[in-house]
Amino acid sequence: MDYDKSLARIYEHLEEDQVEKAVMGCLRVARNAKDYLNAAIFMRELYPDRHEVGRVLYDDTAHLKEEAQKFIWTTSLEHWIKAHTLDFSLSSDEDGEEKNVLKVAVGEIDPELAQWELSIADMTLPSGLDPFDAASFLDRFTQEKGRMRLRIKALQTIKTRLKARCLNYAIQIERQIQSQRQSQGFLETVQNDVNNFFKARSEDVFRKLLKAAQLSATTELEDASLLLTEVRRALKAVADHFYPPVTGVVICSDGKERTLGEDQYMNRLQEFLATRVDASASDHLLRAELDHLASYIRRLNDVASKGVHASATIAEARQGLVGLYFFLFNVSQHLTRKPNIVAPANLSTN
Repeated sequence: MDYDKSLARIYEHLEEDQVEKAVMGCLRVARNAKDYLNAAIFMRELYPDRHEVGRVLYDDTAHLKEEAQKFIWTTSLEHWIKAHTLDFSLSSDEDGEEKNVLKVAVGEIDPELAQWELSIADMTLPSGLDPFDAASFLDRFTQEKGRMRLRIKALQTIKTRLKARCLNYAIQIERQIQSQRQSQGFLETVQNDVNNFFKARSEDVFRKLLKAAQLSATTELEDASLLLTEVRRALKAVADHFYPPVTGVVICSDGKERTLGEDQYMNRLQEFLATRVDASASDHLLRAELDHLASYIRRLNDVASKGVHASATIAEARQGLVGLYFFLFNVSQHLTRKPNIVAPANLSTN
């Protein structure tokens, strides 16, 4: 969806006083953005009938938890009541209770306003009336016109509120998109720098990162396992590049004996950082970042071993990919600042 064009059309509808079109535009933007609460709020303005609203809301929110569905239903109703509650009473019921909530669809407002204005214009005194009849007609017309103009005022009040709601929502989405684009620019920079770093140093790592990035665009739950697998493969390829597998037991930098073979890629990465990165404050942060990533990847491994299709989600898999990119970005920045720490072929395996 081209949000810029959609928002521009909403602004045009508001400037031309076409509130129904503006509400429909806001509803379309909200549904495409998966903003379910605001979609429900604008939907109520188009469909005041609760059964129709319930049917459409169910189609949009069936995948959400019951508590989320209930929140959207009740909160959108509260917003509708607030927009349609007047500061004055339109009438009173048989018990004398004042009625100040006007149930009207946004598409009915302009036609009804036009109809009321025509009705008021048609209320003219017939010719040839005697003064007493004319006075009676005039008194009745005055009362009828008063009720009509009160109704017109109510309709205009609701219309004004809906215009303000549409305008505020369009501005809110516009700001959100601008903020997201700035964030996306930063994320794209991180991804681009990491890809370029490994493109020049390891074709294997580069291709696995591209494959993982392609899989991250999926919306299918069953593809989460493929993304998780590719994230693990990319991380292993990084370990193979920086610290190739070593046969036998190795005495690590902390004095402990560990196996740094083919499958122990996390241990190899940690040993690479411990032996090839200076003990500065920033480097401690880098090691902590790897520890966090390692813990998360291991948790995903546990999930995968239990059946990823039933347990893991796309969001979890994407989080692993994002964590991998940020870690590799910091590693690449560190190695770029300290060019003497480079060649995996020059690494001593002790």
